[in-house]
Amino acid sequence: MNLSKPLTFSILILLFASCLSFAQEDDEPVLQKVKIADASIEFKGDNAFDRDQISAIIKTGNSDYFNYEDFVLDIKRIEKFYFDNGYFDAFVDTSTTYTSKTEIEVKFIITENTPYTLKEINYIGIENLPGGIKSELFSDGKAEINQGDIYRKLSVSTEAARITKYLQNNGYAFAYVNNPEVIRFQTKDPVLGHKVRINYYFVVGDSYKFGKTKVKVSNDRYGLKLEDIMDELEYTENDIYSKEKIILSENRLNRMNILENPRILFDRIDTVNNIISLQINTSIRNKYELQPEILGYDIDNSFFAGVGLSFTDRYFLHNARTFKTGVRALANSTDTYRMEYLLELQQPHILKNNKITGTWNLSYVLYSFDEFRVGIAKNKFTVNYELPKHTYINNLSFDWKLTNERFVLKVPITDSAGTVVLLPSDFTTNFLNSALGLTVIHNSVDNFQFPTKGFFQTYYVEECGLLSSLIKTIFAVQTINYLKTSFLNKFYIPVTSNPQKSTLASKFLVGNIYQYNKEENNQPTINFLPLDYKFIAGGSTSVRGWGARKLGTFSEKDVGGNFIIEGSFEHRTRPFLNSKGLIRDLGFVTFFDYGNLWDEVKHFRLSDMALAIGAGLRYYTIVGPVRFDLGFKFYDYDPAEGTNKWLFKNNASAIFSKKLTIQFGIGNTF
Repeated sequence: MNLSKPLTFSILILLFASCLSFAQEDDEPVLQKVKIADASIEFKGDNAFDRDQISAIIKTGNSDYFNYEDFVLDIKRIEKFYFDNGYFDAFVDTSTTYTSKTEIEVKFIITENTPYTLKEINYIGIENLPGGIKSELFSDGKAEINQGDIYRKLSVSTEAARITKYLQNNGYAFAYVNNPEVIRFQTKDPVLGHKVRINYYFVVGDSYKFGKTKVKVSNDRYGLKLEDIMDELEYTENDIYSKEKIILSENRLNRMNILENPRILFDRIDTVNNIISLQINTSIRNKYELQPEILGYDIDNSFFAGVGLSFTDRYFLHNARTFKTGVRALANSTDTYRMEYLLELQQPHILKNNKITGTWNLSYVLYSFDEFRVGIAKNKFTVNYELPKHTYINNLSFDWKLTNERFVLKVPITDSAGTVVLLPSDFTTNFLNSALGLTVIHNSVDNFQFPTKGFFQTYYVEECGLLSSLIKTIFAVQTINYLKTSFLNKFYIPVTSNPQKSTLASKFLVGNIYQYNKEENNQPTINFLPLDYKFIAGGSTSVRGWGARKLGTFSEKDVGGNFIIEGSFEHRTRPFLNSKGLIRDLGFVTFFDYGNLWDEVKHFRLSDMALAIGAGLRYYTIVGPVRFDLGFKFYDYDPAEGTNKWLFKNNASAIFSKKLTIQFGIGNTF
């Protein structure tokens, strides 16, 4: 047998494997991870965008190590970003420098050149629309783009969506638009240089009206009334078709607790008479529910947790109204707790008007604090009137509260020097009060869980005296006489291109209570009444450097004051929003709070304003964010003994022992 050929082949295989082994060793330094020593962005000439905006759209520099594929794609990402914002001739150059075998410096060099502006905007396909619709479409300030604007892809798309939405909400149910055509002028004519033409091609179709609406209810074991469902609809038969009204109607149907997942679908389209008939498909939930509860929420700037048991009737007295009753036990500490018995009746529409809703609450609440205990029996009627979203005032709320309060002191109340007892520790008093309130609301906030833009404003006025005087005469009891006013303003501004990732939020509150007849017959004043009637400061939703009811310029701050100013600036960020897993819902905040509480407006002093700074964690859940904050007294208007008013003038021991407050809560601070 000849073994020379197999032997030769085996030797060649061994030599080839050895070469591969040496080659891998030689290539090993190239395959090592190269750390990014510096990643910078440089602009040649003018720059319309800043470095932070460019950094937000690229990957290089946002991780510790250099990735060549990401680096190449980042060039394309930057060029696309500029192209979509009208800089069609923008050019991106790069520079890379190895500072060592394992470190590299990267630079993106951007030349923007001249942006392109809109020379012509043509709306093709809507020429035959009625004059009223066309004039409304292009009335002042409504267009998203105008001649002379720099071309922006987002604005062009938004304008197409605006017109399509308007048409679909004004009869043209099947209107749509093709992709906008963007034509760049290629000419040496300076008048047309760096100009573009936008052509929109709309397919409008016929105008339709609403026809009849049928209702299909699966498993209707409780005999729902058809009119209860129809009363919630935003449209009636023969109204001009509107997609928006269908969506609003679905939202209102979802407020009927007895219905589960109601949907409004096309049933029949009459193309001869231009009529669209609809059908409501829904199923029924259980009418009765007995539910144990684990509770946690803020009450008067303090976080309370506890348990409860509730019973719900979702079709009470054979009507769309909801009845609910329950008991709750809540605690903030061993000495601060709250026991509640609640009864609530919700009416989804009043006088067959789904814009007017009502609530009737009966409750008994027992509060216990370190200094006092109070039992409150309350009967409250509330009527809400919803106005159109496009008006500045879009909600009005009227309420009438009839309350009986029994107040018991646990510790004596002394004068400011602590030498004269004003009220003994066994002091007890009883009040019967009637208060009328009006709340005016403007709300343009986009999202409840993580608001990113919009304003929320409330104007509140409450009067307690007119009816109370009559009650006092009839029943010979003590009453309170006051006029309470407040103004709350909140606004939200997105900081990054993705507003869900980073938002600046602000709050401002000012309120005053004017008391009258408070010294009658030497009876105790409102200063000894519970928090229902007073403003309080400090806590997880107030100035967070102080605990709940611990902020105020007078000795009885724990039971509230008559004048308050407070506000906050808070930066909220969710850096892992694009990640997967539990980390996705993790967020962070930094904040600056200011404000204080005074017993009377005449005692207000700007020098009394307290300042707090801090940071916190957020974890966003289906019921809202769970929050944990560390608040520091940045300026302590009345510092404890041995500390300085300004935080930075104290040593570390004083800062963490006397200037730090830990806050916990559920839901946004504002």
